[in-house]
Amino acid sequence: MSKKTLVCMHIMPSEIEMFERFMVQYRKALSYCGDYDVYIKATLNLNPTLTDWENSELKQDYFMEIFNNQFKYNGIKHLNQIILDDSLGGTTQQKRESIRIDFFDQFIFCDTDIVMHEHQLVYQLKAAEQLSGKYIISPSIPKWWDTSWDVIVGEKLKDTDPFSEETVMGAYTQSVEQIKLKQIPTIKFGCGMHTLYSKEFWQFIGIPESLGGYGPEDTIGMMRALAAIRKGHDIKQFVLDGLYITEDYINRKPSFEGKIQVIDKKPELSSHGKSIIQQEVLNFIQKL
Repeated sequence: MSKKTLVCMHIMPSEIEMFERFMVQYRKALSYCGDYDVYIKATLNLNPTLTDWENSELKQDYFMEIFNNQFKYNGIKHLNQIILDDSLGGTTQQKRESIRIDFFDQFIFCDTDIVMHEHQLVYQLKAAEQLSGKYIISPSIPKWWDTSWDVIVGEKLKDTDPFSEETVMGAYTQSVEQIKLKQIPTIKFGCGMHTLYSKEFWQFIGIPESLGGYGPEDTIGMMRALAAIRKGHDIKQFVLDGLYITEDYINRKPSFEGKIQVIDKKPELSSHGKSIIQQEVLNFIQKL
């Protein structure tokens, strides 16, 4: 029996059209996964402390209809949520709550702006069937950032322009020739980059309550994992090379721009998250 996988996505109103485009591709991806037990937990966050609905031209019903249309008549197994109160502060909280669901063996965290090939999901699931314990399977990515990320940059992507239309749109049409599953000598991942994690990994590493609704759970996760490895714990990360994912740098602005009033708490929450990284890693180390 295949492992039970939960794909977690958190959607803010301004991201609804990116989510709609993503689901067009993901329905294709799921069509290759008949032998695998995959559920989606998509959370549409209409929290009134994050969007000023009284002063927005578009109201919650507009976004709810688009969201619900992605799951009509297609047989996708899901645990979807629509949040209308102030109970959910953001994507970090959604991940924290998701990893507590014991029914699943592994989790995939994905942002709405991810662009990927329709075969990406099934290859990650095939790879995961070969693994046990605390493992991570990352897609390969373009060379976005500093050299510390080179361990998960695709072999054919080291000299490409990561922000070009050719790279972004090419993720849909890239040729699948040879897929390699490579273990890397460190831990390096972006939480929302369609990264797959075993339940054992997140049960061990945890997502601190102190981060609240939104924060650097990936940075803390990486630092805690590396500290645990130094203490002798077995945590492995693999990169699936031969396919890459990227972010949609081409179609980011919604057609309804200016018609909702966003209450942007991310700068404040990000600053708080960064301020507690060191302490949260120390807290974890003390418990090892």
